Amino acid sequence: MGKTMIRLVIRQGIDATATTTFAKQVFHDSYEEFLLQSQVYNQAEQHRTFAEIVAQQPKANSLHYKTGFAVGLYIQSLNKLVPDIWDTMGNIQLSFDRHQFKIIASDIHDRQAHKVAILYYTAPLLLHGVIGEYLLLGFNDTTDTFTLKLSPDISICSYVEND
Repeated sequence: MGKTMIRLVIRQGIDATATTTFAKQVFHDSYEEFLLQSQVYNQAEQHRTFAEIVAQQPKANSLHYKTGFAVGLYIQSLNKLVPDIWDTMGNIQLSFDRHQFKIIASDIHDRQAHKVAILYYTAPLLLHGVIGEYLLLGFNDTTDTFTLKLSPDISICSYVEND
């Protein structure tokens, strides 16, 4: 019998309404870094928003990557565990093996407009089945299973059927 392996990507959106210490720190430091790094692409401050800066200076897309350095230590402090993503029983917290930082929106004159996302990519998981809005999953090295409820912030980013 074949195995189906999947990888999930979980999106954590962070904005001015952040409530956890982690999210507040990411919000604050990423905004400060955005202000600093965006000066290279917007020296005369003729553009206010991230979207305007990128539209006028396509190389400004590197701000995702450059701004992400400011939050690297916070992400490292997660110890490879995705914040607030647990199986349906609350026993297994999903882990990630890589992440990606993205600026969704920002404004050099309005901190409240700053919105970012962290995408967490899981290691391969064994997909046993789909039950409604739940995934029945397992780890490749065990027979234990767990269920995870799908949400708009969870997506399958890789799907491989092995014989």
